[in-house]
Amino acid sequence: MILAALVFAAKPSGSCDNCPRVELERKGKPIIAVKTSPDDVSDVFVIEYLDVQIGPLDEIDYKALTASMGEIKFWWNGRSKICQDCGHGDLVKAVYNPDISDGSGRYYLLELQRYGKNDSGHFQLQKFIIYDPKPYRTQVRFADDAMAFGHLAQVERVKGLYQKILLAEGAAKYLPDEDRFTVALRDSPGAVEIDQGKSRAFGARLLYDNDSGLAKLTGPVTFSRDGDEKVSGSAAALSYQVDDKTLTLTGNVVLKQGKRTTTASSALIVEASGYAYLYGDPVLSRSDSGEVKGKELMYNLDSGDILVLQGVNAVFEDAP
Repeated sequence: MILAALVFAAKPSGSCDNCPRVELERKGKPIIAVKTSPDDVSDVFVIEYLDVQIGPLDEIDYKALTASMGEIKFWWNGRSKICQDCGHGDLVKAVYNPDISDGSGRYYLLELQRYGKNDSGHFQLQKFIIYDPKPYRTQVRFADDAMAFGHLAQVERVKGLYQKILLAEGAAKYLPDEDRFTVALRDSPGAVEIDQGKSRAFGARLLYDNDSGLAKLTGPVTFSRDGDEKVSGSAAALSYQVDDKTLTLTGNVVLKQGKRTTTASSALIVEASGYAYLYGDPVLSRSDSGEVKGKELMYNLDSGDILVLQGVNAVFEDAP
């Protein structure tokens, strides 16, 4: 493994030209993770170069802490992430450091997990660690009007296989006695933010998959949208689609605007048009003037107007 800690001067605003960054590309457009804290606050911008082997597992010995895939043999320790029920013939992904050996030709195994795709072979992994302690936050820029923020980011790039960004709460630090960096990730409600246009949401952890262009925010999720009459809400989870530039709230969706409360199973928010499309059985929207039910509703997030697209059922209160 070649491990490098890169230190750059950085401005607190997070919009500096010299901030260290990692760039992915999707359909000709950049997806960028940016470190924003100056180096006297945090100097953690680390690149690890590792090897990845994907294929059938030949042997694994949980007592001896050894495994093999073809001619490649591994050893691991308590810091490694090893599946506890993998066996001979299982398709697995092994992430290992070929520069660390146990003296008998076995490479240090950092991770061994089941692998669900049909890919096989040997790959090179670039793993980046970015840490921005409070009051700074690492930025992930999906577009000019779409960004995510968190204190700890892990970016993985495997050419020809996958590219991912993980954003969460946590900390990273260098251990000089062991000459390595340690990373402590944790899920903390509200620690990760994602903004798109007027919309803003907070959750516990964000995982972006560059193959699908989908960023998934785990909940509980709180949601808000600025406007003449602010919208606030909650959901179990949220996803942002980079290509379509849409947000989707899922699981026990609640939106509140003034005296109106609307509940649904899911809500597709098209920020460019200012509309949300709500789905459920039923979707229920209630205000002082009555309630509207339907299986599919179109909600104007600026005016609060609602149009039932499917399964209309409305009850209105008589004026006093």
